[in-house]
Amino acid sequence: MFGLLPRVVAVLALLVTASAFQLWHDVNRYDAHGNECLYREKSDVVCSRLCVTDLSSCPTSLQPSCPDNQSFCADGECHDECTDDIQAQNPCHCSRSGNKLPSEAQNLVPCLTIPSVTIQQFHAWNSEEDIRIACGAEANITDQSKTVGVWDKSWIGGDIEAVWAECPAAPTPNYKYNESYWIAAYAVNGALALLILVWSVYKGFAEQSVRAATLNKTSGADNKHSDSPGSAVYDQNRDKGYNLSEKPLVGGVTKTTSENGSVDSTDPAMPNSCLHGYRNKLLGTACIWAITLVTLLWICFLGVWTADYYGSLPGKYNGKSYSLAYGSDNLELATFLILWGISFIILIVLYVLKPHLRNYFRLLALPSKGKYVCVVRPLHEVKVIEENTNRLQHYINVFTGWLQVSLSRDKEYTTCPIEKTSEGRIYFTYQCTRYVLDEQTQQYAPYEFDLGTIHRRLIQQADGLSGAEVAYRLELVGPNFIEVKVPSIPAAFAREFVSFFYLYQLIFLWAFYFYAYWQVGLVDTGVILLSATIKVVLRVQSERRLKQMAEQEETTPVKRDGEWSNVSTRDLVPGDVIEVTT
Repeated sequence: MFGLLPRVVAVLALLVTASAFQLWHDVNRYDAHGNECLYREKSDVVCSRLCVTDLSSCPTSLQPSCPDNQSFCADGECHDECTDDIQAQNPCHCSRSGNKLPSEAQNLVPCLTIPSVTIQQFHAWNSEEDIRIACGAEANITDQSKTVGVWDKSWIGGDIEAVWAECPAAPTPNYKYNESYWIAAYAVNGALALLILVWSVYKGFAEQSVRAATLNKTSGADNKHSDSPGSAVYDQNRDKGYNLSEKPLVGGVTKTTSENGSVDSTDPAMPNSCLHGYRNKLLGTACIWAITLVTLLWICFLGVWTADYYGSLPGKYNGKSYSLAYGSDNLELATFLILWGISFIILIVLYVLKPHLRNYFRLLALPSKGKYVCVVRPLHEVKVIEENTNRLQHYINVFTGWLQVSLSRDKEYTTCPIEKTSEGRIYFTYQCTRYVLDEQTQQYAPYEFDLGTIHRRLIQQADGLSGAEVAYRLELVGPNFIEVKVPSIPAAFAREFVSFFYLYQLIFLWAFYFYAYWQVGLVDTGVILLSATIKVVLRVQSERRLKQMAEQEETTPVKRDGEWSNVSTRDLVPGDVIEVTT
């Protein structure tokens, strides 16, 4: 430590005593050793135009002389006729007109052009003065420091008879933000924001009654079932309408939260899962369609600016690059980068919120009263942890775990439509299992039937089920059939392109197209489309093969009402007596 102290003191002393000078942007007059840089020769230096109020004030070598049939015009050249367009090209006006042109410059006219000069001793740090001296000498101007001024710094008057047209840099163009395309952007995005705000306020008020009813129902349920928490077995005579005597319900729904109207499931097939009920509203559906439309419009907006970069916009802007940015490539570049960043953020936000987005624009309802049920099920990830995990790996694991929880990637969200049987029973299907609602307890659960565990009970069922019992059980458990849904080709492409990989590729493709790398963009687009097509075709083919293997339906001998008959395997129910042949 004591050896380090002198080094620290030396560094501090160096920082205090050392002097620094800028190496970039400004030309250095002195080298690293403090010596003045050597002069150098600079050839073919272009001189600024010399401007006067009367052409007779031009130096003799710069006074214009045109043929008899031509006139010397304000652009500094001889023409047959000085038209308005020619006069507007006056170099002494420095590309300004109207109220932007100083009054002192309105009557200025240019002398003849001074030929390019060679400066033997050119001072890079004093270049403007060197050029004026060399050009003045070429025009035979003596003592120009008193007789020649500089545009916008010293005007004609007094001893000054002429000015150098060293035009100041034109002001950087910028938007007034009242342009038609910005007004359209304000209108579209403002309307979407207002629509979402109205929906959020309406949703908050409309769901208050649901949460209040949930809270009251929770208190009653806790008092009623406090003797047997976590179970949902029907009493024998509790549901006469369902005739559920001797029909036990396995699992069920017994605990309702008071915050969001969700219902926790105690079904062994869905541990630690909960149900959320939802119902559609026209305003919420309009919000979903509006978000989709505005997202597409943002992507098209990027296309508009890309077309403007190449001067490919239709109408009056055709053939003019950067026309939307007032001809400024820097302004257009900055605009595109901002719009590109906003589009990227929109797509990422939509991707993160994808599991929740549709149901947010539905109204929360009790699962027993809604039109949809969202099953929220935790995902359990198996991680192989080494015995000697380093600290960095530990922090990475902690961060990824926190990120998964924050983005709700630690849960699986499955929204199932609520349906009704022919007898009016309410149910939903989740993972090929039918969950039926008991109207008295307002609980969903799958059904199992006690077929007996001893031979005597099994022998008593040897004559098979009655037709009424078969219909009853078929209604409770559903068809004995695994349905595999295969999307159409357009739907399969839509499913493929909403993944994060393609959203990432899409947003970066615009950068290729905009930055004059459209050839690379076209190649990448072709590769992406080809890859997506191959993946979609292979996936759809695999799903169709899986559908053929899973959706097996045959006929088998079944004994019902004491008689044998051939019945489709789709219509088999628990308790059917079937004949197995070899």
